Amino acid sequence: MARNCLPRVLIMQTTRPTTNASHFLLSKLLGVLLLVLLSPHSLASGGLPAFLAEYTVSRNGSEIGVRTHRLSKTDKSYLYEARMHTTGLASFIKPGTITERSHWRLIQQRVVPHKYEYLDSSDEDRNSFLDFDWRNNSVMNHVGNKPWQMPIPDGTQDKFGYMIALMQDLQKGNTEPEYRIADGGRLKTYRFKALGNEVIATPAGKFNTLKLRGTREDKKNPVTYIWCLPEKNYLPVKIERHRKDTVYTMSLNRLEGL
Repeated sequence: MARNCLPRVLIMQTTRPTTNASHFLLSKLLGVLLLVLLSPHSLASGGLPAFLAEYTVSRNGSEIGVRTHRLSKTDKSYLYEARMHTTGLASFIKPGTITERSHWRLIQQRVVPHKYEYLDSSDEDRNSFLDFDWRNNSVMNHVGNKPWQMPIPDGTQDKFGYMIALMQDLQKGNTEPEYRIADGGRLKTYRFKALGNEVIATPAGKFNTLKLRGTREDKKNPVTYIWCLPEKNYLPVKIERHRKDTVYTMSLNRLEGL
């Protein structure tokens, strides 16, 4: 997202004297201009535009599904939703749809989650629901017969909505963000570091991106590489997750909005 800035207004004096009424009208005009420029809808940091991004998902180069990310805004909060359905031979092994939803608010330009949902249409035992209680700094996970609750520090994210927080931080110039993620009854730390610019090709076209490397505290967890598009609010256009000899890839093939 391009950063808005106030225009430099140059007032040139002429040989004709300016009346008090003219000064008053000029002041009112500049005041209205500043209010418009400083409104939350105009500032890059004041809100996030809705978008839909569709990705092709592959495993070691073979397509296994399509995943669609959608950001929408309600009256007081945002909904970030992903739907994944398998394609080809993978649809026989894992039919159905997996849906993730992150409900969150933008408070003082920070992503603050208040609910997370994971829904697997082919295996309801895997469904989980997280409720964030920020008054008590805790999170409750309702999953099957094994609910859990734990304390969380300020800034904790859910395991899907943190991607929006990453986009926000990159827009602010933070190229080494770190997040605490509430997942599986414990906090996990995700760390990212910018590796530099790189031109990549996706089904949606070629893009000049910022490449990041993501790691977690647990060495057993995979390394993730993310290519973000600066002129589109640092939207990820490609994501690779490396786990031993397997590489899972998401590549952008369609974008609406932004």
